[in-house]
Order: sequence, then C-alpha cells, then structure tokens
Amino acid sequence: MGGGIPGTVIVVEPPAGNKHHTSQNMAKRITGCGILTFILLLPLGASAQTGKADPLTLRSRDAHEDLLIVADPYVSADRYKDKNTFGKKSLYDSGIIAIDVYFKNDNARPIRINLDTIELVIAPPEEVRQRLGPLSPEDVADRTLLNKAANPTVRRRPLSFPGTVSNSGKTKEWNEMVTTLQAVALATDVLPPRATTHGFLFFDLNHQFDAMRYAQLYVPDLSFMPDNKALFFFELDLGVTPTK
Repeated sequence: MGGGIPGTVIVVEPPAGNKHHTSQNMAKRITGCGILTFILLLPLGASAQTGKADPLTLRSRDAHEDLLIVADPYVSADRYKDKNTFGKKSLYDSGIIAIDVYFKNDNARPIRINLDTIELVIAPPEEVRQRLGPLSPEDVADRTLLNKAANPTVRRRPLSFPGTVSNSGKTKEWNEMVTTLQAVALATDVLPPRATTHGFLFFDLNHQFDAMRYAQLYVPDLSFMPDNKALFFFELDLGVTPTK
C-alpha cells in the first residue's frame, strides 16, 4: 500500500502562519501565489470521495498528539443507493456496514497507519464485548453477490467474525463491484504531514444494525515516521441508532 493507492484523497494544508490573514487576503494569496497545494489522487469512481461533509462537523471523533480521527457510519439503507460509491447491489441489504473514516494530521511528521488492526468493537450492556475486523473489497463482494443463501431477516446473536466464502462463481458483476469498492476504500498506510485523508472501512454485522448504538471504532496501531514512535490508541464512540 502507500500514497498512490486508489480510494485515497489527501489534502496538504498551508503553513500555520497564514492563519493570521483575513479570509479575503487568504483567497487572494491562494489564487495568486499557490500557497495552498492539493494532492488529489482520483482513480475511477473517486468522485464519490468529493463533496463529503466537513469532517470537523461530525460527532464521532477522537483527537490527541495533533492527530484527529473522525468517523461517519452509514446506518441507513438510503446512504447505500449511490452506485458510483458502492456498486449496483446494496451492502446494507447484505448485512454489511460502511464507515467513512477521516484522518487529519497536524504534525510536521508523517504517520504510519496499520489498517489491519482497526476493529469495530460492539459492547452492549451486560453482554460480552465483541470485536470485528474490517473486510476487504473482495470480502464485501463475496458476501454481497456470492452468498445466495443469506437471509436478511435472520437475526443471530452473538456477533462473530465472518467466515470464508467460496471463491467460485465470480462474475463480471463481482469484478465491477470490487473495482468500485477499491476506489473508495481506506487504503493508504502513510499519512503525510499536515494532510487529511479518508476512505471507507467495511464490517459484517450480519444484519444486526441495532448493535451500532453500542459500537466504537478502535484504532490501536499508529506511529510517527521515521522513528516509529507509537501514538496512543484512538477510540471513537459511534453510538448511532440505525434508521430504515
């Protein structure tokens, strides 16, 4: 993985000293001098990553050591209707939830992100805490298109890590869905200094979307580069009630 992976939008911010200018002067400087530099990596389907809500307005967040992490969980079926973002078949109907995660690095050093260790933690009152790992775009396509026997009305408890789905029966539709999801998935493992990136993480909730009211996003493994100094872990309280 790395800076050029599809699905990543990285914005590099201007030096902090420019904040003292008025907004009018700032606009003139940006236009005339190019003080603000945007690095936009836009593959096929990346238009879905533009026009997003300002991450500073989102409620689910954690911040320390000049790193802000914000999460936007998609907890209603309507948010999965954009075929350019998720493909033709709804992830939600297959029991999968997508969470758009933002990372904003205000440090002068890059930060390495271990995406494989991120977990969705479900902790209902008086029940055993459960941890779900993120799905790859291929996993999502398997569960959405290949698992024909899935019954969306079934509610099984407790939640568990999804099992492996057979690799047989992959079609043109499967390949198209994987390509679409790869374009919007969180895939960068290095966040440049004074930059922002975001993308989707996918988790299999087995249609138990009500569990999201007890959910946290746990991000444990981040480190500064190049000395590998670890950052303290991040916990984002999602605590949202799904809507139909």
